[in-house]
Amino acid sequence: MNQLKKYGAIGGAIALALCWPLAVGQIGQNVVTDGINQLNSGSVTAEIVKYDRGYLSSEVQTRYVVTDPEMAEMLAADGLPNQFVVNSHVSHGLLSLKAHSVLDDVDELPVTLDTVTQLNGNTDFTLTFDAWHQATDDVDGAMVSISRSVLQGHATVLGEITYDLTVPSVEVDFNSGEKLLLSALKGSGQGRMSNGLWLGEQMMRFGDVSISSTDQVTMFGMKNAQYEFSSLVEETTQRVSSQHVFSVEDLVTTEGTVDKLLVDVELGNLDSESFEHLLNLYQSNPVLTEEDVESAIPYVETLVEKGFYLSMNKMALTLGDNGEFESQWKITLPEGTDNITQNPAMLLPALTGQLDTFFSNELVEQYPFIKQGVDEAIVMEFVEQTDKGYQINAELKEGNLLFKSGQEIPLMALLISGAMQP
Repeated sequence: MNQLKKYGAIGGAIALALCWPLAVGQIGQNVVTDGINQLNSGSVTAEIVKYDRGYLSSEVQTRYVVTDPEMAEMLAADGLPNQFVVNSHVSHGLLSLKAHSVLDDVDELPVTLDTVTQLNGNTDFTLTFDAWHQATDDVDGAMVSISRSVLQGHATVLGEITYDLTVPSVEVDFNSGEKLLLSALKGSGQGRMSNGLWLGEQMMRFGDVSISSTDQVTMFGMKNAQYEFSSLVEETTQRVSSQHVFSVEDLVTTEGTVDKLLVDVELGNLDSESFEHLLNLYQSNPVLTEEDVESAIPYVETLVEKGFYLSMNKMALTLGDNGEFESQWKITLPEGTDNITQNPAMLLPALTGQLDTFFSNELVEQYPFIKQGVDEAIVMEFVEQTDKGYQINAELKEGNLLFKSGQEIPLMALLISGAMQP
């Protein structure tokens, strides 16, 4: 009897081993089907054309159609179709599926995707874009060259994504004579999409960027530029906050050169439901109709009533030798401002905030137009002179900017003056 049990156990194990690839294939098909269904959106539709499941592997063909009119128009302008068919060879492993995917009959786009998907749906992916070169002959056309680029990362069934992007170089030579050069592009991110809003962190870094005119004069250039974005939703209050940080070591424009630049902006404490609805409304309808505006009013009311803030955590730049400028400010719309669409005049008096700005002596001396403005502001007691430079401190209260000297300027007057500038 014991021998029979032993032989039965061995036979059962062998049968399970023989059947397991079939089970993995079935589980894999369910995973792929669910994944394709989740890709459908207002911009892209996805479908499985065929799924030939075998014992140790499967052949899968999927179709993706770009339905967004603007995106489809951009593809057409580059001579590319608005729909793509992808052929995938899927291998059935013990605990995962490996897939190698290529575009069907689109030789002009050398893209391959390799994935390893666990049976729970979590996926490691590597998207490779081989060296690519394309030229268009019309007047508005260009010759584009992109070096071999790689995007790799991990995606979970909960929608969480981590990724790293590497693009060594991009060169665009326009037929009109201008040129765009980009080198050492690196990107990374960690987070998830929620109702059209990215929650998490993203970073993009550029080694060099330059745009040259027809006579090869640099119209715009950057070195070691970096952009960082982060956002989150506070679980207890359901408030959204996002931060944008841009920095660059050398910035060249036709107006002059900036040695260092840092801009750190934060938008926070927004009601998540209202903000996400308005964001989705704009993304779905870039040109808003009267009906769209009407439907947005209740969400704008709620957004304002619950309050939020806009903060320039830091803006700093260096021009020439020790020419320094630095500014911080924060504007808050407190909770409780209601019926704003019926009475917009209530908005400015409700705002509160702080302003702190510094100009170094060297900066003021280098630029006469800055010196003239600072001298006038000193006479009007808006600016305080220190040993290192000039300081502006003001508080925003009841629709007025209150300066440290006691002077006061209505915020409305500043807005009207700024709007009337040529």
